[in-house]
Amino acid sequence: MKKSVKKASKSNRATLEDLGNKEWRFVEIPYEAEMEFNDLLDAQDFGSVTPTEMERQLRELLHEAPNFIDVYHHLAMLLDQHGKSQEAQLLWQQAVNIGMQCFIEQFSAAGNKLEWGWLENRPFLRSYHSLGLQYMENGNTEMALSVFKTILSLNPGDNQGVRALVVDCCLKLKMYKDVLAICKKSQDDHMAETIYGHVLALVALKQLVKAEKAFRQAVTVLPLVAAELVKVRHPRPRNMDEGRYTVGGADQAWYYWQEAGKYWEEVPGAIEFVRVGLKGRG
Repeated sequence: MKKSVKKASKSNRATLEDLGNKEWRFVEIPYEAEMEFNDLLDAQDFGSVTPTEMERQLRELLHEAPNFIDVYHHLAMLLDQHGKSQEAQLLWQQAVNIGMQCFIEQFSAAGNKLEWGWLENRPFLRSYHSLGLQYMENGNTEMALSVFKTILSLNPGDNQGVRALVVDCCLKLKMYKDVLAICKKSQDDHMAETIYGHVLALVALKQLVKAEKAFRQAVTVLPLVAAELVKVRHPRPRNMDEGRYTVGGADQAWYYWQEAGKYWEEVPGAIEFVRVGLKGRG
């Protein structure tokens, strides 16, 4: 592939543009580096470049454009897919550090927004999200929770579904009041993690009247999740599409049990609460 980037940047810092009302977006990367990166992604999609060659060219591009957050992210994903999770985490951390340096220099107070709607912001938000997932996989739940809460504060519209991960971390840490705070902002949600996380937190806090109301709402929206919770065995549904699910489907219910079933088993009487609630509905 022909190189078009002429020289390396002297700075490892990205730049933020002030859009007013505490809303910001990252300034676009130089055109030549952007075009070279897009050509690489096209080659990867068409299978015309091997993973080894892709890694080499991404590293070269980082040398030429060291503030290019999206290159860090894609290189990290590539390495993670090939079992190099430690190096991938370091790359995601570097990507986040580049963005955070902008915050330190330009954010003067709380309440700043980095909305997903601006395409230029997505590489940072994706990298930060991936770093949080790495923390979760490594058992560093407190660090993961801090990451996900920061993402939510920057992008409250939560196009990435981070609120579900916040609930997951809080349930693992038994921070049930924090679960309620997140779920209160997601009352019209169709995510099992928030709808049923709300019920579980109320049961754990012994707020059973509120829990009954929350359960009626949850089972109306996602009845198969409740049915999955009370099963003795949890066989995998047939014809599942790996990594995807149908909202309201048996596959969503099964995925929820795989991720959150342990939290329900940890709270005394929680699964029985669901069983009694289902019987009450006939």
